[in-house]
Order: sequence, then C-alpha cells, then structure tokens
Amino acid sequence: MRGRSVLPVAAVVRWAAATLAALLVLLVPSTARAHVLGLSRGEYTPDGATVHAVVIMRREDAALVGPNLVDALHVEADGAPCAGTLDGTEPDPPDGTRVRATYACPHPPSHLRLTFGFLDRLPGDHRHLATVHLARGDVDALAVLSRPSVDVDVGAAPSSGFVSLLRAGVEHILSGADHLAFLLALVLGGTLVRDRTMRVGSLVTMLTAFTVGHSGSLALATLGGFAPGARIVEPLVALSVAYVGAENLFTRSVRHRWMLTLPFGFVHGFAFAGGILPLGLPRSQLPLALLGFNLGVEAGQLLVLALILPPLLLLRNKAWYPRAARIASICIAVAGVVWFVQRVVS
Repeated sequence: MRGRSVLPVAAVVRWAAATLAALLVLLVPSTARAHVLGLSRGEYTPDGATVHAVVIMRREDAALVGPNLVDALHVEADGAPCAGTLDGTEPDPPDGTRVRATYACPHPPSHLRLTFGFLDRLPGDHRHLATVHLARGDVDALAVLSRPSVDVDVGAAPSSGFVSLLRAGVEHILSGADHLAFLLALVLGGTLVRDRTMRVGSLVTMLTAFTVGHSGSLALATLGGFAPGARIVEPLVALSVAYVGAENLFTRSVRHRWMLTLPFGFVHGFAFAGGILPLGLPRSQLPLALLGFNLGVEAGQLLVLALILPPLLLLRNKAWYPRAARIASICIAVAGVVWFVQRVVS
C-alpha cells in the first residue's frame, strides 16, 4: 500500500544542521556583541584638490581609535598622500561622535584611494560604510579590516560595467577553492548513490536550491548592507565543505539534499559578497551590478559542472570508482576541517 512520501529522519537532521549554520551567520554577530553592530560611516567629498571628510562612529569606538583619527585615515590622490587637518569634533546624538577633517592633495585627483587605518584599532568585525560624493553620483563601499581601502575613479563616466562584473563573478567562483570543493563534493555524493535518486532532476534541484540560497544572501549583503564579518562566514563555509564531504561516506540518497544546499547556499552567498562589496559602486548601479555578478557566479558553476560531471558519470560504473570517490570525499572533508581551523585561528 502506497502512502504519502515522508521525509527521512536523516534528511531532516541534515536540513536542521545546515539551517542552524545559516542562522548562526545572522545571530552570532549580534549576540557576540551586546552593543551595536560595530558600524561606522563616513562621507567623503572631493572638491578640486581638497577632500572633505566627515566620520561618524559611536563614542566607545572613537575612544578606541583615539585622538588621531585624522592621521589614521589616509587619503591619496593618484598615489600621492594628502595632508589631513582636523576641522572639529562634535557629538552626534544619541551616542555618537562626528569628526570633520579636510585633506589637501597635491592636485585634483582623478583616482582617489581612502585607507581606513583606524579599523585595526577596532574589533575585527567592525565595518565602515564609506560614501564618496561625486558629480556622477554617490559611490558606496564597505570597508573591513581585511579590506581597509576603497578606490574611486573621480572623473570616470557613469558605467554599470555589466560585462566586467559578469567576468568578476566567473573569476570569483573559479578562484574559490572552498566553493569548488563544495560543488565537487555534491557531485561526488550523487555519483556514489546506486539507486535512481541520481537523476538530472536531483542534481538540478540541489544546484537550484544552492543558487536560491546564495542569491538571497548576496542580495541582502549588497542591497541591504548586511554583511556578517568574515570571521563568522569563512569558517562556516569551510564547515559546509567538511560536512558534505563527510556525508558522502554515509548517504544513501540525494533526493532531499536540496534541504542541505539551500541553507549552505545562504552562507556561501555572504562569502560571494566579498567579490562585489569592495568595488565601490553607486547605489543606482547596484541592482544591475548584482545581476551581472550573480550571473557570472552561476556561469562559473555551470562551467565547473560541465567539466567534472560527464567524466564522473562515465566512470561511476567502474569497479574501482566507489572507493576512489570516497577517498576524494575524505580528502575534501579533511580540507574543509583544515580550512576551518586556519580561519578560526587567523
């Protein structure tokens, strides 16, 4: 007698574990700090050979930076340093401090670089949202300790750079060893299954869920300005690699694996955001830029799958293949654990 299909307990457990990892990305940054999100903001306005700067941060953060914030903010015009002068410091209600400064450059810059040296005096997950006011529109960029500089072409004409962002998305996925290992582990797991669950539809469902997950978090980071610190996201990405590699040794079905790839995709999307957030694009260009970058990521994934899936499907019927695939999965799991330890320690 046929009844309604019930999800296996193991699939539910896998989904719960992956979902918990995704939730940690959202919850840990706020619970780890009882105060606010560790966010400061600044407005920078080039005016001829002068750059006017206004930096706003919480009083507690300003105390950590110290009185020499102007010296810790480095402004360069076409590679030449600009001399900073403090114009004034005043309260910014309810609990902030506003610092105003002027930077005198040797000449009107065509290329402006802002380096926020004060980030190394603040908690490692502090983020600085910089807005550069240009004639062609405002340029926003998010600076963190690992990426403390923002580069802006002052005189460049407005351009969405769709093709370059498409290429950047492809390059980002192809240069990410952890993302590639995750994809390889997913495919290996499917080829190890001997029942009918390894159909094209199952693979498409897994990858679609992964795409939906990382597209959502990538949009949240890019358009919503919410980007958890790399110290949270990067170890979780490594754990996702280790988990999928290890699961390949025990799984008997991939029919419900989309429940795993959806939340893990959400985690990976915040890592993908590291490829677009530092670009410093105007707000009006962000939606199209996000589309181009995301399409590039998808194109990169499809290219990888086109290279690895056909030979694996051809080899899966060989007597030695299951053993080789399990050894490869073990290697991927070990790599994920090593990356996790490295990222936590560093």
